[in-house]
Amino acid sequence: MAKTVPAKSLSESELAEAQDLDRKFCEALGRKDLEAAMACFWDDPDVVVVIAGNVQKGPAAVRNGIKQLFDQNESLRVEVSEITYLQSGDGIIGVGTATFDLKPVNGKPQLMVERWSDLRRKIDGRWVYVLDHATVVPK
Repeated sequence: MAKTVPAKSLSESELAEAQDLDRKFCEALGRKDLEAAMACFWDDPDVVVVIAGNVQKGPAAVRNGIKQLFDQNESLRVEVSEITYLQSGDGIIGVGTATFDLKPVNGKPQLMVERWSDLRRKIDGRWVYVLDHATVVPK
């Protein structure tokens, strides 16, 4: 059986960088800026993101999943409702809840709440998501 090592506390700078990555991602989604959103993810074939229940592996699949979200909505705003950060080796695990304020194309505005967990790492001098899994919270 593997030995479990408790997560160590984040430094102030690591916490600020983790929060900054989340801020950049939420802002990119709100602007429907595909390039800025993609800049928040690891540019590697092993990046994995679960979007709307679909596993997207690799940058092209992640890009397509985010583009579909943009295409389906005239506007969207994302606000992180709660988050916990945990250090895990050379990465940071984020676990939280976000609220999406969506205006679907030809549809009525709606709020969607999702819970997510992610793993982020500092690669080539910047923090990026390497794994992101989100699940919509049923109403």
